[in-house]
Amino acid sequence: MSYKHNNLMAMRQNYWNDTHSAQVESEKQFFQQVLIENTIYPTPSEDDAKYLFFSLPSIIIVKGYALGFKHGTVQAMIFKHLQTHKTILQHKSDIKIQFRM
Repeated sequence: MSYKHNNLMAMRQNYWNDTHSAQVESEKQFFQQVLIENTIYPTPSEDDAKYLFFSLPSIIIVKGYALGFKHGTVQAMIFKHLQTHKTILQHKSDIKIQFRM
């Protein structure tokens, strides 16, 4: 694993494990709602939302940290990710994420 990958994984884990921030809790519910709206899962659990979150490309994670995951720009990127990987997400398969520099 590269240094960059380790830092992004730490960012993901720190975010997801944050139970004190009202914003983070709200965004976790947002991820569940997004899964419903995009017909990925009819009644997604928090684990389903976590799976989605950990499947997001690094650019979405970085922008989500900076702007918030409910920001319009970030939402558009999340929706595009969902549409591109809908079948894979429904089956909870591994997603190969390509990095863009």
